[in-house]
Amino acid sequence: MTNVNSSISFPLLNQVISHFLLVTSLASIGVLCGLAPNLSFRSPHLIFSSSAFAQSISDDELRRYVRAAYIIEKKRQAIVQGIVSRNLSVPDTTCAAGGNVTAELKDFCEFSRQTIEANQLTVGRFEQIRNAIQSDPNLKQKVDAELRRLQ
Repeated sequence: MTNVNSSISFPLLNQVISHFLLVTSLASIGVLCGLAPNLSFRSPHLIFSSSAFAQSISDDELRRYVRAAYIIEKKRQAIVQGIVSRNLSVPDTTCAAGGNVTAELKDFCEFSRQTIEANQLTVGRFEQIRNAIQSDPNLKQKVDAELRRLQ
């Protein structure tokens, strides 16, 4: 038997996985907060239907955004883990769906709103910042750095 060494280092792999999880998490938060993603055939970019142009974002505001998103994502992961451990399917719905959503999802949506507000942001401003991060690589780098600091 031969031993084959991989050319991918573990730190690089961890960084790629972390980046993927961050993007996925932020997109999930957006969907759970009631934003519907749309893909345009004319543009390769993801567009959210309630997008608004963000005003300039201060470093403090960005830190508060990252802190709120991080706390919300940790809660979302715990809820998903609980659903999966009960051998149930994870619901594909949003906080804005109304009607027939589970109590668990309603509680999560309320938790998300309270977490955003506890970090001195409105849900609308949270969405604006999230949209700005998706279109601004420099802002995304700042978010990545702040997430590393929080972890």
